[in-house]
Amino acid sequence: MTVPAGARCASHPAVDARNTCHRCGSFFCEDCARRTRPEAVPMCKGCWELRDQKVKPIKEYSATRLQTTGLVMGCFCVLPIPVLILASLVVNTIAIVKAKEGPAREVRWRPVVGLCVTFVGILELVVILAFAVR
Repeated sequence: MTVPAGARCASHPAVDARNTCHRCGSFFCEDCARRTRPEAVPMCKGCWELRDQKVKPIKEYSATRLQTTGLVMGCFCVLPIPVLILASLVVNTIAIVKAKEGPAREVRWRPVVGLCVTFVGILELVVILAFAVR
């Protein structure tokens, strides 16, 4: 949206406005501009705060998703496939390390269970290999 000549920032009345908020229509300067990405249309501070209340951070979703992926991979390790076991070990270890900080701490049991089931798969693989050698 274009800014009319002489428009001032709603938060800084001494500063010329550079942007118009596409949500509420208020004028704001570059210091007040908030963007989700550098190329995104900017929002004013008020609309940005409202957005923060409604939208969960991506990190929370990705940490939980990583933990769930680790659990699922661990469950598939009951099939003693070496590549899958190795991938499960890596994913579950990363999920445990990342879960030590942030909002996904409560869900930390998923990668722990995933690792436990992975170790069952490792034991199965060792037993199969031991009988194959004989």
